Amino acid sequence: YICYYNVFIFLICYFIWTAFAGTSFGVTIRIDGNLAILFFFVSYYGLRKDGYVGMIISDEGITDLSTGYRIGTVLWNDVTKIKVMDDLENLNYKYVVLVVKNPNQYIMQEPTAIKKRSLMLKLHQYGSPICFSIRALDCSFKELYAVITSRYQAIRGVNAVIVSD
Repeated sequence: YICYYNVFIFLICYFIWTAFAGTSFGVTIRIDGNLAILFFFVSYYGLRKDGYVGMIISDEGITDLSTGYRIGTVLWNDVTKIKVMDDLENLNYKYVVLVVKNPNQYIMQEPTAIKKRSLMLKLHQYGSPICFSIRALDCSFKELYAVITSRYQAIRGVNAVIVSD
């Protein structure tokens, strides 16, 4: 019975596919599918060609490109403290949290309402909307933390406040 059932399902799927093959619906499906495949390959080629940069750490500040938030560059002059906190959803991850003078300024730079709400939740849970993890970065947490704190100390000098666990 199982063999007949599989043949029956295959025949139904085949007839549905052929029924729409010559129609405008079938053409639309075929064009959309081809465009999706083309978009995938162009995007993949662009990432491989340019190289993926997840975070830019400069003398001016940090620009995070790995999270998808569009808050711009977090200036070192705005950072009052750097601390390490556990991710509340997954304890295997930690965040480097940059406590900033005016967190709402960074939240308002995000144009998307859902992401803006996410940044507000981070402010409430971690004390700042500026939280970096290694989820989309190709480094260890110790490396990320060391680079951020060393650059912060080099820029801020004796005024640097770093809280570690």
